[in-house]
Amino acid sequence: MDPVTQSVQQMYEQYPYPSGLPNMTAGFDIRLLLSYVEQGPSHSRPYHVLEAGCGRGPAVLAAATLQPEVTFTAIDINTVGLKEASLNAEQRGLNNLTFRQADLMNLTDIPVPEGGFDVIHSAGVLHHTADPQRGLNNLAGILAPHGVMSIMLYGTYGRQALYRLIDCIDILSPRQTQISERIAPGRLLAEAAEDSLFKNNYWSSTHLNRDVEFVDTCLNVKETSFDVAGLWQFIENAGMKFVRWVEPDVWSVDKRIKNPELRARLKALSEFEQYQIIERLFEIPKLEFILCNNTNQPRAPIAAAAIEASEFAVNPEVSFQVTKRNLNNAQRIESVTYKVRGREAVMETDPILGAVLLLLSEQSSHFSGADMLNVLEQHGASREHAYALIDSLLQKEVIFIPHRT
Repeated sequence: MDPVTQSVQQMYEQYPYPSGLPNMTAGFDIRLLLSYVEQGPSHSRPYHVLEAGCGRGPAVLAAATLQPEVTFTAIDINTVGLKEASLNAEQRGLNNLTFRQADLMNLTDIPVPEGGFDVIHSAGVLHHTADPQRGLNNLAGILAPHGVMSIMLYGTYGRQALYRLIDCIDILSPRQTQISERIAPGRLLAEAAEDSLFKNNYWSSTHLNRDVEFVDTCLNVKETSFDVAGLWQFIENAGMKFVRWVEPDVWSVDKRIKNPELRARLKALSEFEQYQIIERLFEIPKLEFILCNNTNQPRAPIAAAAIEASEFAVNPEVSFQVTKRNLNNAQRIESVTYKVRGREAVMETDPILGAVLLLLSEQSSHFSGADMLNVLEQHGASREHAYALIDSLLQKEVIFIPHRT
């Protein structure tokens, strides 16, 4: 283990990250992730997933609990976090999750399933390694040809206020000082930043974070951040291909820019140039994205003619709220609202879509396009309108098309 990795290991074993209970995060549902690319799995075995850098394991514990048909392997250099995560998995009776100590700088000892991992998830890890490029390259080497990676890295422009605070901490309490002695002065500076650097932004209330989170955020011994240009080079160097952002709305000119003249001018640029402007205009501290192998590609929109024979599922990252009114010996549906990930909730006003959303809110298994077309037609939609409504639900990410295995 190299000296940088050793220092990172010591920090996280002293302050095991993250705190909190198991919680399913966006970008961790396996069927949904694999649906983003054209090439589906050619095998019929259970999906194999690698969590590269699990810490105390809250994300992978939740994912394994909610996806018992998927086999998970979780790795980290932090023996303290791994011990706690393993005990937690044992107490939950999870037999589809294995924890191993491993260094992303050298993955030769990791058992790799035949054909590679179907999905690799790594959130907030590569940027703390001695060589992030080497880490991504190593992960690319054990990804299946059809596989995808869900990655989160720190964004340079979105963290500028935080980096100014860290500079202050380094002046007041130099890095050679023990971390335990740097927390108190660091908190004082973070509190002072509430009325300046951190006023009404993402970093507000940082001084109130638990020690584990405060150390990870403000006192980390190794951190690399990326802008869009650097990220594109990072991906290309690993022989990978950008598929999409985990939350595309964050990077959308249509969603972000209100002025129609400016919006039109920006949309005349390449997506790469649009992203570079968005990252500078808005505070985006985390770059969360999906990758695939160069031999694969993002999935093309489905043609209307293929809808009837296709299989659909409700997006697991969508939540529904149904408002009902109790009447005399009856009950009336007042409204159906849906929310995709962290977006604003949407109350559907179209009566036909509202009726379909009500059915989708209770749908836990796959269903055919033919069935959905029939339901829409029963509620008064023409065949052409039904195709358009299904396309709308796909575009809004309420439903998706899983690969058949």
